[in-house]
Amino acid sequence: MNDIAYAHLSSRRSIAAVRGVLWSTVNAAVPTIAGSLVFVMSSRYLLPADFGLVALAGGLAALASAFAPGGFGDAVVQRSALQKTHLDTTFWLCIGSATIIYLLLFVLAGPIASFVNQPEIVNLLRLLGCRVIFDLAAAVPNALITRSMSFGLTAMRTTVAAIASGILCVVMLIMGYGLWALAVSQLLISVVACVAAFWSAGWRPGLDIRVQSVLDLARYGLFASGSRFLQMMSVDQIIIGALVGPASLGVFNFAKRVCSMLNDVIAGALGGVSYTLLSSLQNERQKLNDAFLLGTFASAAISFPAFVGLAAIAADAIPEFFGAHWAEAVAPIQVFCVISLLGCIGSLQSALVTSQGKSDWWFWYQLGSQLSNIAVVLLFYRHGVLAITSAIALKTLVSWPVPIAMVTKLTGISPAKYMSQFVAPAAASALMVASIAVMNWHLSGASLLARIGAEVPASGLVYIVVLSTLSHARLNYVVSLVRNRHRS
Repeated sequence: MNDIAYAHLSSRRSIAAVRGVLWSTVNAAVPTIAGSLVFVMSSRYLLPADFGLVALAGGLAALASAFAPGGFGDAVVQRSALQKTHLDTTFWLCIGSATIIYLLLFVLAGPIASFVNQPEIVNLLRLLGCRVIFDLAAAVPNALITRSMSFGLTAMRTTVAAIASGILCVVMLIMGYGLWALAVSQLLISVVACVAAFWSAGWRPGLDIRVQSVLDLARYGLFASGSRFLQMMSVDQIIIGALVGPASLGVFNFAKRVCSMLNDVIAGALGGVSYTLLSSLQNERQKLNDAFLLGTFASAAISFPAFVGLAAIAADAIPEFFGAHWAEAVAPIQVFCVISLLGCIGSLQSALVTSQGKSDWWFWYQLGSQLSNIAVVLLFYRHGVLAITSAIALKTLVSWPVPIAMVTKLTGISPAKYMSQFVAPAAASALMVASIAVMNWHLSGASLLARIGAEVPASGLVYIVVLSTLSHARLNYVVSLVRNRHRS
């Protein structure tokens, strides 16, 4: 098959991007809703130590998986001229690497568990390690779906996987399988998503394997794989589990998971679409800048109220919905809201930098971030989970000018113009929090559920009104894109 068959989308990209955002929102929201329901239920069945053991095993399995060349899938999305041999070569490179990694993990599961002083995770490691094979097998079909901006297929795949794994997890919890319900459901997500990816993409691997194809993708693929490694390694979780214990890791992972559910929806809706769109605009500077600024504003407009609002109601909502035994996680959740807010904005920064072929820049930034995270955990683990999360949040804020410098250098946009995208969402969020405080005072005699039920929609309305007033022109432009999408 020739290059044209795999070409980037070159027309009606704004409409495709809006369609992609809508489908990506479904892709992120449905699994998050399903996962949230399962998460609430499992948090009532399981103790922090159970969550900690699964998180530790999952972190170690992810660390092993991170050595696989999964970034070559991103290289398939980014590359302008793509041939069938690039796809076949990438697929077998991923499958071969994943198989070797899993066999090593299976054999070394016992020594690894002894090293982290948690021998009970041996079988968990061997089970969760299987995910690497299915995740890497799906790298090429996922890349083809993303490259064509067919995000409806991605949404279908992820939705089916999330619902199937959620049902299995609930059934196993009711049947008394405990933490194994979490582990098996995580593996099922990878299995179903892999099968659905091949079915959706309509692609089957061949045997047209060439060294030149590896070389064509190598520079971008290796740095993208390095960035993927840094994102997946979860060394902070491994250190906390090994040095502090499963219970503390359970609290840390619980707080992180609560925020990541929101993060997955927001970053999932915008990140993948932005990367594909910005990749297709590599040679159109003005369109690239306009798309990036609009995406940054959209990310801020959604993530500010989500995380600021969660931090504002966490003290009441977490014990009510998840149980009183998770009250210790409230303060870490509020700190993670800061980290996740910057992470959502960072997904657009990452999309821009890597889409312009600068995956090495993002790799070095990620490397510095992960090494500093390790240093923070080692310095503060004796002081508890809140101290660790607070130190990580402070470190993230201090290092934030680095990706800002990257995007301004690549686009020529001034730092002031870039930072102006956050002014209206931040101001609207401040007034939203003030409205929550006022309502909380007026409804002090009402039940907790009644207060939360009144505060969330009312404060959301305040945010929408203020943001609409401050950013009227931008919102009108977004609405016009949506309308054009429907007409098309």
